This record gives sequence, C-alpha cells and structure tokens, in this order.
Amino acid sequence: MKSIKYITLGLATTLSVFFAVLYSSCSKDQCGGIVCQNKGTCNGGRCICIIGSYGDNCETVYRDDYIGTYKGVPPDDPYSDTTNSLVFSPSSDTSNLNKMQVAWVDTSGFGRASVPIELKNNSASGSGFDITETPSGSIIYTGSGSISKSVASMQLVITDTASGYVKTVFFNSYVHF
Repeated sequence: MKSIKYITLGLATTLSVFFAVLYSSCSKDQCGGIVCQNKGTCNGGRCICIIGSYGDNCETVYRDDYIGTYKGVPPDDPYSDTTNSLVFSPSSDTSNLNKMQVAWVDTSGFGRASVPIELKNNSASGSGFDITETPSGSIIYTGSGSISKSVASMQLVITDTASGYVKTVFFNSYVHF
C-alpha cells in the first residue's frame, strides 16, 4: 500500500512540475491585435511612437495638425489692415515626421520666402521649430518659431552675405484659417 501512495505522490508531483513549466513557458502575445501606425512599434501591449507622432496607435502626426494658412499683420507695417500669410505644409521627407515647409506670402500674394523647418518639443499644446539654414543666392534664411493648431509665431533672420545686411522679421501671433 505504501508503494502506491509513493507512486501516486511522485506522479502528482511530476505532473504538477510538468504543467507549471509548460504554462510558464507559453509566451503571451500582448501585441497580437495591436497595429501601430507611422512606424510605431508595439511593446508590452502598447504602441511606442517615433518622434513626431502620437496617439494610442501612433495614428496622429504632429505636423498634420499644423498644415494650413496662418494670417497676421504684415511684419513690415504693423499699422496696416491687410494681412500676410504663413503657409505650413508637410515636407516630402516621409522618414522624418518633424519636417515641414513654411512659405511667407505677402499681402499681394507674392511668395517672399519658402524655408524648411523642423518641429521640436512636440506636445498637445503645440511645437517649437527651427528654420533649416536655407541659402538663396546671396541671401541666407535662418530662424525659429512656435506653432499650434490655432496660432503661429516666427522670427525669420535674413542675411545678405554680399552686403553683410542682416534683418530679423517677426511674425507674431498669426491665426490659423
């Protein structure tokens, strides 16, 4: 009788260990039904977004929030009742979601400057940006600014390398239309 008890106890112990090892070795796929967009990756059941995108599934790109025309008082004539525009558009560079293009369009509709920008410090309330140094003949454009879904501001530094003339044009609180 004693041997049946030992055999039963040994069998129960062996089966318990076997099922414990089998159960713990099964990997649970926490990312099975999750699809991350915009090059985001799933880790532990959550999407990890690349810089420039956000949302539960990385479905939103910050720069897409800012596309459009922002209008304000011309920087050269603060007493004018006509408006200039800053037109923000996405960059053709799809590998960097922080790149955009901004064009300064004056009151007559003439494009005064078009420069690439790169967003930084993205958040729900807006982003900062730097103007990528852009040469155009003897002129070099640089600067920085900030943008949200409703307002944009920018400081455009215009340097004429031929004459040494430097001018900063301020675009303050341009409103998105």
